[in-house]
Order: sequence, then C-alpha cells, then structure tokens
Amino acid sequence: MNKESIKSVLLTILVGISLFFTWNLWNSQPPFEELQNNSFVESVPINNIERELYEVIKPNKLFLHTPEQHFGTYDKQDVNNLWSEMQKWDYSLSTNRNLIQTFSKDKFINWINGNDEAKIELRFLDGVPFETFETMFNWETELIEDIRFDRIYLNVPREKEVQRVYFVSSDTLQYVEASVNLTDANTIVAEIYNQRNELIPFFAYGEDDNVQIYLPENEVKIDSYEYGTDEIEGSAFKNALFGNPQNVKQDVNSLRNRYTDSWRELNIHSSEHRVEFVNPTLRDTSFLESSALISQSVDYLNDHGGWTDDYIFYMINELNQEITYIMSIHSIPVFESDDKYFGPTKISQQWGQSEISIYERPSYQLMKNLSSNNTERLPSGHELIDVLSKDSSINIKDIKDIYIMYELQGETDQRIVKITPYWWAELQDGRVLKIDGNQRGDRSGLE
Repeated sequence: MNKESIKSVLLTILVGISLFFTWNLWNSQPPFEELQNNSFVESVPINNIERELYEVIKPNKLFLHTPEQHFGTYDKQDVNNLWSEMQKWDYSLSTNRNLIQTFSKDKFINWINGNDEAKIELRFLDGVPFETFETMFNWETELIEDIRFDRIYLNVPREKEVQRVYFVSSDTLQYVEASVNLTDANTIVAEIYNQRNELIPFFAYGEDDNVQIYLPENEVKIDSYEYGTDEIEGSAFKNALFGNPQNVKQDVNSLRNRYTDSWRELNIHSSEHRVEFVNPTLRDTSFLESSALISQSVDYLNDHGGWTDDYIFYMINELNQEITYIMSIHSIPVFESDDKYFGPTKISQQWGQSEISIYERPSYQLMKNLSSNNTERLPSGHELIDVLSKDSSINIKDIKDIYIMYELQGETDQRIVKITPYWWAELQDGRVLKIDGNQRGDRSGLE
C-alpha cells in the first residue's frame, strides 16, 4: 500500500470519529424547552419603594422643656420637619474630654427640666446605635465605641451660641455631646421654642424613680380611621424573596400556601394575613453589631420592595440578631388587637451568616381611608393616673412610659380594618399593655 492510500484511510477514519462525536454531542443535549426551564430567573420586588435610613429610624415623640412648663405634640409634621432638617446639619464631637459621659440621676432630672436652659427632646421607640446616627448625619469626628441612644436633646441657644445636640441613653444615663455651628439650626430650634404656646401642655410624672413620663394636662383629641386592605399575592412574595423563583415549587393546603426551593420555605397564612419566610440551613455562626444589623435589614426591605406601608424602627435585639419594624400612621405606631385579630402590624427579621434566617410580616397593606372626621377623645393625664391607681393589674412602679398608640381591629374574613387610638403603658420588662377604660368613646367628629 503506497503513502497516498495510507493517508486516505487515516483521513476517512478521522472523519468518521469526528462524525461519531458530533452525533453524540447533539443527542446528549436536552431539548430547548428544558434549557428554558432551568435558566436563572431573577427575583422581582413587590414594589419599587425604597426608604432612606432617616425615614425609618426616626423619633415618634417631641417634647419641649422649659423651667416653667413642659410641652409636646402629636402632630407628625412637627417631628418630621425637625428630623429632616437635622439631616442637613454638620456635627462635631468635643475632643477636649471623654466623649461618653454619664449623668447622675438627680442631675439628669434637673437638666431635663430646663433649670439652666430650655431643651427640645426627641424620643425613639428603642435605642439606636450611635454609628447609625453617624451614617445618617454629617460628622466631622467619629465615635469609635458602640453605644445606643434612645433620646436626642437640643438646647435652645442664646444669641450667637452654637447649637448643641445631646445623644442620651435613658437606661444608663450615658450621653454624648455634639455641636452644630450653623445659623439655620439655631433658627429652626428658636422657632419651635417661640411657638411653644401652640403645642400641648404636659406635666411630668414619676421622675423620682428616674422615669421621665410626660402626660397631657388636658384631654387629647386624635383621629381614628377605617381602612380598606389589599392582600398581597403569595406569588408576589415568592418572586421577591427567592433568588431564583423559577426553581420554587408550590404546595397548597387548607392551612397555608407553601413555597419551597428544597431548603428555603415561604409560608402564606391567609387566615392570619401573615407571611413567614425561613432559611433553616442558617445557624448563628456570625454576629452583627446593632448598626450593621439595622443597615442590612433596611437594605433587605429595599431590595425586595418590603415597604408596603409606613413602617418605622421599633425594637432591636443584638443578642438574638433580631430587628423589628412597626406599622405607623402619622408617625404613631399601630398594634394588632388581641380581641379582634386581623393580622400582624410588625415586620420582624432574624439574621444569620449575613443572610436572612427568619422573616415574618403582614401579607396585607392598607389602601384607601374609608372614614372621615372621626375624632376620639382620650382622657387627660390626670384622669389617666386616676384610672391606673384603680387598676390592680398594673403596678405603677413597673411603668416605664405611657403614650398613645393606634390599635388595628378587624375580622379575619373581611378586608376593612378599624384603627383606633388608645393609651398604652410600656412596662420595665418591655411589655406594652393597653390601659382599660381609658377611652371616652366619642366618635361624633368633634374638631
């Protein structure tokens, strides 16, 4: 056999081998439909609403203390306007002494009462890490230590004085003093002080036990509401919470609507108007400080469109890596009712390994306000103290604070909820109790 014959045979063999492998390659590929089904599909947020930190981490009460009188307001605009302006200020910490100082109990009470100068007080529902304040505000100097504050005080400066801002912990009486060298800051604070007679007069109660409770001198008139609700589809939560919703399977039974991708699980409890998302593979193997926990939780809600109503920061538990936000109407928090339970009013998250571990929230959102000019009359602080003194179920010494909160009531099979204001008592152990017999019951639309 000559060389040309050998080349022809080898070429034929190589072509045959190539055709064999090509045929196997084509036949081993899945059909086009199967490729489509296994492709990665990105999650889709419930809505496009995003919140800045200061829109979620914000005070819910404002007081003004002078040597002669205490004042307060239930008007959200007063609180929100000041809080928004404070985001524009430039803050600096004193470097001439220890940044973190501590009041004695007596000095703190005298200091609040404005014995040396008038002060504006902003209160938060729970302690906010100072690092979170640093993230929201503009700072020239930073505080290294991790500490949480639940109150901010602004002095009412005299002419040409710098504006001072005090971050205070009501539990430990620790505080940090900052200054704002800005004419606009002085002007805004002075305006609030000069208009103090337009605010509600308050009186101090229980200060001897280091409890600064301020109650209104007169009865309080505050609106109640009736809202229609809209149930968010389970598929919307599925598409928002799973990284690849295409791989999620659905299981429907009489108790719940369940979605799973083999390890994560989403449960829609329709009768409770509640959503529960669980990632059981995560364990507490990492630990986030409070400031990082807040930032991560807000980002998580922004990413999947979780701000379906107006929610504000309510509580944080660094030990358990838990954080809670509560629904609010005009900056007043809303609690779910025990006797007429419609659904939860809180968003709670538990974190592990920098990923969400447990996420619980309402499956509904408030829609159109169906009522108008419904005004409730709540008793004055003096009447309230009389009610408490006759209530054997509450020990006055156990009360940390007293404030107005809304309560959401509704039947589980209806889409209309009533939102009514009541007086509530926050106890030292963290429980919040509605004070029985505190409502005057007038819904006639008094102005």
